[in-house]
Amino acid sequence: MRGERRTCKVIGILGLTLALVMLSGSAQARMWVGAQIGANFAASQDVTMNDTGDVVVWKNARVEPAVIAGLTIGYDFVREGFLGYNYPDWMKYFSFAVDFTYNRYDMREQFLSGTINGDLGKISFPDINNLDGARVEGTMAVLSFLFFGKYGFFPDAEVPFGRLQPYLGVGPGIMFSSVDGFKDVGGLGLGSASSVDIALVTEAGVRYMALKNVSLDLGFRYRYGAPSYSITGAAFPGQTVNIKFDTHQFSALFRVGYHF
Repeated sequence: MRGERRTCKVIGILGLTLALVMLSGSAQARMWVGAQIGANFAASQDVTMNDTGDVVVWKNARVEPAVIAGLTIGYDFVREGFLGYNYPDWMKYFSFAVDFTYNRYDMREQFLSGTINGDLGKISFPDINNLDGARVEGTMAVLSFLFFGKYGFFPDAEVPFGRLQPYLGVGPGIMFSSVDGFKDVGGLGLGSASSVDIALVTEAGVRYMALKNVSLDLGFRYRYGAPSYSITGAAFPGQTVNIKFDTHQFSALFRVGYHF
């Protein structure tokens, strides 16, 4: 699928960037690279489908839990270490990170209620439709730009800032997503589509500096996005079907970082 090929290319570029940065590191632990893995959960969502003049709204479609994984590059605003600068002392409580994650976003066949607003007006239907028999397969890849505030506890000679560091981060993201498997109200397959949208990303967690240059993070992340997809000529040649939904995703992440 075109969207998945683009995602693999982005992962490759980020991986090369991480490798080059690691090779140029110095002795102090003020910039980091890391890898992360965890579990991703999405809230049930309403799916709106504009199908040849009929607007169909599927209510509370459930999304399957998935594994989430990714890479991160971060920087502490301190005077020491790689790319160190004479920042004010108070800036040591802040960091910035560029973060990339990838996860599946699948909706299994399920019984759903909803509404159809068309030539006959607005009609509600009960739980008798099985998403028109369609298993929807999707992907979510998010490139995030996060600003973090943090505080250190239990300082020692090796980690003067503190080995235990609770943190809170927020920032925008670019969401690359794709879907495949939706069917129209007549049961015809629509095909696949991709979308690029702005996302909101927040994360709260705690970092433990196991070594001067090695950190272990446990974080809880929330992501919001509103992707929309247009598929032309799949079910009805020459006509376009528009699909959209709001996605609320919650991730539990474990991250290992190398600092230099």
